[in-house]
Amino acid sequence: MTKSYDVELHQIRKRFGSTTVVDNFNLQVERGECVTFLGPSGCGKTTTLNMLAGFLEPDEGTLIIKGKPMNGVPANKRDLGMVFQTYSLFPHMTVAENVAYGLKLRKVSKSEIETRVRKVLDVVKLPHLTDRYPKQLSGGQRQRIAIARALVTEPSLLLLDEPLSNLDAKLREELREEIKRLQQEIGVTTIFVTHDQEEAMYMSDRIVVLDHGKVEQIGTPEDIYQQPATAFVHEFVGKSNGFQAVITGGDEHHWRLKTTEGMTFSAKRNDRLYNSGDEVSVYVRPEYISLEKVGSMQETAEEAGVNSISGTVKLLSFLGSFIEVIVEAGSHIITVRTNYSPIISFAEGEPVKLSWNAYQANIFPRKEA
Repeated sequence: MTKSYDVELHQIRKRFGSTTVVDNFNLQVERGECVTFLGPSGCGKTTTLNMLAGFLEPDEGTLIIKGKPMNGVPANKRDLGMVFQTYSLFPHMTVAENVAYGLKLRKVSKSEIETRVRKVLDVVKLPHLTDRYPKQLSGGQRQRIAIARALVTEPSLLLLDEPLSNLDAKLREELREEIKRLQQEIGVTTIFVTHDQEEAMYMSDRIVVLDHGKVEQIGTPEDIYQQPATAFVHEFVGKSNGFQAVITGGDEHHWRLKTTEGMTFSAKRNDRLYNSGDEVSVYVRPEYISLEKVGSMQETAEEAGVNSISGTVKLLSFLGSFIEVIVEAGSHIITVRTNYSPIISFAEGEPVKLSWNAYQANIFPRKEA
């Protein structure tokens, strides 16, 4: 059975002058799915969103929404709801008037407008603010009203352009929970733009990681984090420890590597083929590294496929449920995240042993890093 998609982008390219800002972008979004464009500033995520919205036209490729080609179709004919980074509320209009604005443009009857405005304000949990003006609202309330205004027209596609970036950390967390609840409750297909990794992980069914206008990887939050497709994805999403190394051999399960400082490691084999002498970058997440006191009862015996090095604790940071430990190992500075325990403690200047399983390390060609 052939799947039907609410959004399709086929070989989309966009240039500004001689600079290509979106290059060969391909994506299919299923109905009700929440897909996030994630990447650093200038990676092309907002440009792509603006092409979907109709504010920009692609130089090449095809945009399809609900099965209909959208190239050349003006923004007001695309049946979209959009929420911007800035709230973009009309200051001279009440909350109810702001929310109703799109319906009035569509010539919806007055009674229908009143019903739909009341309903959507109930959905965003602000039915008591109908007569207030934007200046009388908090930042979080304004952004909820902006979301209500986008939803009241019952759009086929909801576009969110960094809608939480102007809010403080606590409010941002509360509102992202609210947006996720609304998106799932209403079932509207949503494309969300952010540079915040945690936000992308929390909100998304799938994430599109972009860099310099190119798609680096498309996958579920778990895939993006656990199985990064490129060195950029590993470095950009979450924290990573990186080592420069050379392939020295391998077997059916592992590659053997030697770092530029002479340390020997092993790493799981992946789909890429390497030859002895190939230069690679090795990455391991801080939470995958075990930290033990040198010479203590906790120190474990060496196991096959386990990498182990010694170092010295340089810095400790208590972060609630876990401790972040910065360890100096030769010329390397390694970050370790370990669960907090009042029983087991480390001190700055203390010698420690670091170890991690070869299957928890990822390697990529050096030129990619």
